[in-house]
Amino acid sequence: MTPEKTARPGVSLITQLPLLLFLIALWLVLWGQFDVISVSTGIIFSLLVVRFFYLPPVELTGRFNLWFTIILLFRFVWWLVSASFQMAWLAVRPQKVPTASIIAVRLHTHSDWLITVAAEINMLVPGSVVVEVDRLRGILYLHILDGDTDEKVEKARRSSYRIEDAIALALGGREDIWRINKDRVEHGRKRLLSSKKQRDYEERAELVRKELEREWEAEL
Repeated sequence: MTPEKTARPGVSLITQLPLLLFLIALWLVLWGQFDVISVSTGIIFSLLVVRFFYLPPVELTGRFNLWFTIILLFRFVWWLVSASFQMAWLAVRPQKVPTASIIAVRLHTHSDWLITVAAEINMLVPGSVVVEVDRLRGILYLHILDGDTDEKVEKARRSSYRIEDAIALALGGREDIWRINKDRVEHGRKRLLSSKKQRDYEERAELVRKELEREWEAEL
């Protein structure tokens, strides 16, 4: 008997457009140049990947803020430049080689899209490398170059959270911002975003959460 072939679900290029654009950008970053040949080969490579290697479609959050996206790009450039100077100083300073550490950063978001963007930015900023991603629990495991004290570890963790905050403002959904706001309020910090639409969403989300908790308690 011949084994049955599993039918591949049809996925349009429009559906996988975010993944396609990401692969093109990744190709250009890896080659380190931006010209007609690099862009053309990046498009061809990305099309081959998305059409011949089946990957689940990337689900977006349904929210995009142009202003916060511009801020994210400027902040990324700042993180890139400042981290490069810090790494250069560690290389030339007259002290011993810094002790590296692997730290776990539990993100607030549960979105595969935002987790992927956060992992890529952490990877591109000098000084940290993503060694593993726990997708189910939303945890990034980072290898940081200078992490020989608790203070330096916490500083690196705060940097990752700042990256998540900037991504959530630019690309995150209401739920992602709600999770971040909830954690910030619990720690006595200012909300990341407190617009009327966001407050209305959070009020509804809290009502749903409390209702679910009551149902769970009743079942127990």
